[in-house]
Amino acid sequence: MAKRRTFSLLYLVILILFSNSCGHTPVSRTVFDAIPGLHKTVDRFSTNPNLRYLRVTVKNQSIFMVLGYTEKNSVGDIEVWYSSTGEVIRLQNGRIIGTVGLETDWLNVIHLSLPSWNTLANDPKALYQRQRDQMPGYRFGIVESVSIYPTPPPTNSKIVNTLANQFRWYEEVTLNTNNKLPSARYAVQNRDGVLRIAYGEQCLTENFCLSWQLWPVTK
Repeated sequence: MAKRRTFSLLYLVILILFSNSCGHTPVSRTVFDAIPGLHKTVDRFSTNPNLRYLRVTVKNQSIFMVLGYTEKNSVGDIEVWYSSTGEVIRLQNGRIIGTVGLETDWLNVIHLSLPSWNTLANDPKALYQRQRDQMPGYRFGIVESVSIYPTPPPTNSKIVNTLANQFRWYEEVTLNTNNKLPSARYAVQNRDGVLRIAYGEQCLTENFCLSWQLWPVTK
């Protein structure tokens, strides 16, 4: 698996090097815009229709991440997204299960008794447990109880190029008071009978939050 990750990241580096000799392609141009300090408005550039993108916003700065590969998993496929500078976000069923290279990283996230989005459509409220490690700080084996329930479309999300009321929204609250994590929110979309997250926002600490949105927007 480590070889597979290395190959995917190497592939993105090759794209960048290739663009230096042949001019910027829509793919490499998007990758270069993900480098902090170089981009002004990330959304103005065209993306490559042959690649999948994730629009990630942290502290009002937005970048594009590219899908490196997908791991098959019985609970749900794991999507591994890369930025041009090596940050990695791993998503499963639209939720973060691991990050690398962020200000705060959640590692080895495991969701226990997590209801599917189809189940939540019929059950207005549910509880599950989340187990994770966190860096920096060497915090390992953190176990949290999480409550999830439907919520009206928010007016203060960072979702772009679409209306919040086009989705079914859910809010998650971490019940452990020691961690003081703000609630997370997810916009769920029905695509061909399959419910999946089109947008999510979550805080990895009390003061470090990010949002992610599948890109381009599909309606």
